[in-house]
Amino acid sequence: MMGEVRVPQAVWEQLRATLLADLSCETKCFLLCRTLESDARVVFLAREVVPVPDEGYAQRTASLVETRPEFVHALLVRCAREGYALLDAHTHPWTTQPRFSAIDDRSDLQKFQTTQPMSPPFRHGSLVFGNDMSFEGRFWDYAREAFAPITRLQVLDMPPQTRYGVGCAPQEWATAAQAVYDRQVRAFGAEGQAMLSRLRVAVVGAGGLGSQIANALALLGVGRLLLIDPDRLELSNLNRVVGASYAQAARGWRKARALAQRLNRVRPPESRTITPLPVDVRTPGALAHLLGCDLIVGAVDSAVVRQYLNTVAMCALIPYLDAGVGVRSADGRLEQGGGQVQVIVPGATACLACTERGIRQSVEEQLTPHQRELSIRGGYIQGEAIPNPQVVFLNGVVGNLLAWELVKLITGCAPVQPYVYYDLLGQHAFPARAERNPNCLLCSAHPDSLLGQGLYGLMGYLAPPRAPKRKPIPAPRGQ
Repeated sequence: MMGEVRVPQAVWEQLRATLLADLSCETKCFLLCRTLESDARVVFLAREVVPVPDEGYAQRTASLVETRPEFVHALLVRCAREGYALLDAHTHPWTTQPRFSAIDDRSDLQKFQTTQPMSPPFRHGSLVFGNDMSFEGRFWDYAREAFAPITRLQVLDMPPQTRYGVGCAPQEWATAAQAVYDRQVRAFGAEGQAMLSRLRVAVVGAGGLGSQIANALALLGVGRLLLIDPDRLELSNLNRVVGASYAQAARGWRKARALAQRLNRVRPPESRTITPLPVDVRTPGALAHLLGCDLIVGAVDSAVVRQYLNTVAMCALIPYLDAGVGVRSADGRLEQGGGQVQVIVPGATACLACTERGIRQSVEEQLTPHQRELSIRGGYIQGEAIPNPQVVFLNGVVGNLLAWELVKLITGCAPVQPYVYYDLLGQHAFPARAERNPNCLLCSAHPDSLLGQGLYGLMGYLAPPRAPKRKPIPAPRGQ
């Protein structure tokens, strides 16, 4: 079992400021977290930094830090009351290659065994940081009653930063794939290609727009693609769905299965990791798959599903890219067409819930009066469902705009544009303001927002959980 930590930008800045304020001695603080769990991985979603005040230290020197038991006990009471996991964080300010010391080993073993009766659902872990915020991490695997490593820490910045624990850096990019991706490596470097090859992406929607996006990501060499769509192919899909055949449409193949089969064939044999999931994305089984991805892409024509994906992304601290298209015509002439791409990094950019009105205004300011009137009537800017007509060339442009923003977001090869609107008739793309709502229920820094709430924020979509048995709070012991 391995662990991972995801930290919103504001929480990361507070963590850095707290730990690096005084490099003459070790400093300690705590992170209150929610967790996402599977058989092989525990993800800590950091929500709050709790600094240790001067009076909270029992000892603090250049090589030792110890917290008063009553301070830690109060934190454990809060964790039990509010359902939080706890990460201890302290510094070794003299190094850029921090390692747990023998003192840390003894202390962690003692406190992890002390809090064992609280698990599950409580999780307890520890992080040690160097003076450059490099780190080593571990948490307590209560099933094996042993340490398990925290291998990486993701900062939800713009673009996101992925930091690997000391000794946990991933293997070098496979040289066997260099011939396939040689031209891309020349564009954004070997490390950029390696980042794409390690990525796990869920593409929700395998229709005209979603198939264009999945095709681009497969060709780019994204490591693992999960295609989620419950719909079956119809003959009317053949004008725009990538990879669909007449025979598959006539037989009613699932869109996700047809697309996965086609895309796996264009990848190297060892990289055929495109998986179809032909179910409604709002089912608990699909949610489990979503939560295991590094990034979510939405290409759906339902406002309800889009907001669901937005909510999952905020709760699980997973970047989300949303795209939509629409065309309006009369008497055989196109009156308006367009689409949009929005990049959503939880806690760093605006989410769908807080931008709808602002985005509409910003885009409409750049349209002609006639275009603005049609936009208001058609609702293109929000990506609302426009069942007819549908054209492959618009899907291709918007799908590849999303793929480009994803590459920028992951590799850092160019600045990310959080919101881009494409005007089909004018044949140009332009940015729009995407300002965060400081009072947004989903993505604000307010203590009651859904940001980083994990499954707690998604309970309305899940079956009611069984109430956990009350467990005693461990008596105070030395830290």
